Amino acid sequence: MRYLLAFFASLVVSGAGLAQAYTVNGPERAHIRESLDISWTAPQDDGGLIEIRPADGEQRRSVYAYVRANPQSILAPNAAGEYVIVYVHGGEVQASRPLSVYLPEATLAAPDTADAGAAFEVVWTGPDSNGDRITLAERDGAVIRGLSYAYTGSRNGGPVRLTAPRDAGEYDIVYVSADTVLARAPLTVGGITASLSAPAQVHAGGAVTVAWEGPRNAQDRITFAARDGEPLGGASYRYVSAATGQSVVLTAAETTGPVDIVYLSGGRVIGRTPIEIIPASIELDAPSEVEARMQFEARWSGAGNQGDVIRMQAADGSQAAYRYIDPNEPVAPLVAPASEGEYELVYFSRAGREMARRAITARPAPQLPGDLLVEQSRAQLGPRDAVGVILDASGSMLQRIGSERRIEIARQTLAHLVSDTIPAGTGFALRVFGHRETDSCRTDLEIPLGPLVPDAASAVISNVNAMNLARTPLGHSIALAGDDLAAATGQRILILLTDGEETCDGDPAAAIQSLRDRGWDIRVNIVGFAIDDAALEAEFRAWAALGNGDYFTAGDGAELEAALSQAIAVEFEIINAATGETVGHGRAGEPVTLAPGDYQLRWGEAETRNLAIVSGETTRVTLD
Repeated sequence: MRYLLAFFASLVVSGAGLAQAYTVNGPERAHIRESLDISWTAPQDDGGLIEIRPADGEQRRSVYAYVRANPQSILAPNAAGEYVIVYVHGGEVQASRPLSVYLPEATLAAPDTADAGAAFEVVWTGPDSNGDRITLAERDGAVIRGLSYAYTGSRNGGPVRLTAPRDAGEYDIVYVSADTVLARAPLTVGGITASLSAPAQVHAGGAVTVAWEGPRNAQDRITFAARDGEPLGGASYRYVSAATGQSVVLTAAETTGPVDIVYLSGGRVIGRTPIEIIPASIELDAPSEVEARMQFEARWSGAGNQGDVIRMQAADGSQAAYRYIDPNEPVAPLVAPASEGEYELVYFSRAGREMARRAITARPAPQLPGDLLVEQSRAQLGPRDAVGVILDASGSMLQRIGSERRIEIARQTLAHLVSDTIPAGTGFALRVFGHRETDSCRTDLEIPLGPLVPDAASAVISNVNAMNLARTPLGHSIALAGDDLAAATGQRILILLTDGEETCDGDPAAAIQSLRDRGWDIRVNIVGFAIDDAALEAEFRAWAALGNGDYFTAGDGAELEAALSQAIAVEFEIINAATGETVGHGRAGEPVTLAPGDYQLRWGEAETRNLAIVSGETTRVTLD
């Protein structure tokens, strides 16, 4: 009755004696949480309020909205029942109309069974109201918080993807609107197991290949655990997926003793196999004397691992030269310091543990040496060769260097690379990550391998934009690059251009090793852009050494352009013309110091050139 009195009172305008009507219009029926368009008429344009109240008048408003546009959108209440829509102005109800709210129908179609932690799809019909979701509940009971769910959004029936609980048992899949369950479908969740196979022993710090069979659920991973105990914090791990195949490579800790390798699904151990980490040993060999500024070879044997480094250091511990080892190659070339004196070669493990040491003396060269500088106008690459570029377009590439964003600088330098440096017709592929989805580890092949067409490649590169909050899947991108470059039949050069660390739980070292295991002529070069983390740079250097490549650093556009050019520069051997012995290695653009004499330069597919090094002079050789 008081709604009716308020309505008639609203028809009289004080002092004017004129009747000006308030009205409110809307549907008579709606389902819970349905979006309603409410219109009205009123003698004023602002200050109004639309409310939906229970019809019995015993409770306060259920929902409301300040009027901003006519009609005004508002959601129906969360519970079925009888209501009134009212227009309020000046704190008083000026107009009203009844609204009946009902429960809509919904249906679910989904598998009857699923393995614990497995993904499955659900097809549905229902109101698709704002906030409606499909999730899991107790059998014939309440919704279980913390389990997988998906909002219906505007998928028009789905499907949506859920993950089964990690605990076996009887559940319901439910369609929930607000807090009301509109439909149920039973789901039986079964238990799961996994099996693992690995060698009985691995050297400290070494790589171990683990064969596995398991459910391959989202976020399943293989790692190390205490013997018959829980997973070890900080231990090497690999997520399993279709991309990893049926084996993964882990890196053992440098702490020796018995441990287990375990398969984790949903945070639980569902499979394990024992392994023992045994002490590693290294023997180091090198000339007892080397000539200052000259290249020489240090040789190692034993259980060398990715990330190990050989350092040449003075008596006070200061570093004169270093080289990260390639676990596949027992020779590490170094360049002796310019200062004569007593030094030591020291082999350090990845964790900084000393493994071997030997004395070495730097003596003045009997003659003043000369330098060799090999230059090239364009990269020495042909149609059988291939260059693959992995471009980081994650959120950090939006940071600025001066007035330009990092991604803008990267685009410009890559455009110059494909236009001015890599010969047209060379095999070329471009993979990019971070440019498609936020908070994602997605990586996309934007230019499949094919003969380079500079204008077309530049057009693709110019359209790459970094996306804020996108993540950095270095390992997965490198792994996929193996397929990207598989069709090439000549040398393969893979360049990773990044400004940050792995953030998608990948294993770049294992991915690089898998490329080397294919037996290809491949170099994996890493270009660090605006990196200010010494530990990260050391890791990048170790990865590049593992990939038979190098690490290049760049702090601005000019340095980045130089780094990319160096990453595809031709590499060569230097052979003593008199003895036929290989006495050095180099890369175009980087001078090599040699004793005076006659040499032969060898590069590419057995291409050679004779040259003479003159004391105190630089010999320049241009490769066309």
